[in-house]
Amino acid sequence: MNTPKVNDRPKSQSIRLGRSAALFLLIGILGFLFVKVVGPILQTGPELVVESIISGVPLLIAAGCAIAAVTAKLVKSLRRSAA
Repeated sequence: MNTPKVNDRPKSQSIRLGRSAALFLLIGILGFLFVKVVGPILQTGPELVVESIISGVPLLIAAGCAIAAVTAKLVKSLRRSAA
């Protein structure tokens, strides 16, 4: 017998984008902490470049996903109120 579950329903776009934003924010923070811990041990000169690549790019993706999630939620609520 195949019974439907709550998790089987497709999530809305804003929820998926919010989860993606949280994931990339976590990756960016962990990358930043990794560079701050490993950087002084290695004593490399281009630490800022490596830091910006490891933590900056996921943080930019997280910001984009968060902005897109808020925009999708606003558009959905505006369409619902207009109808």
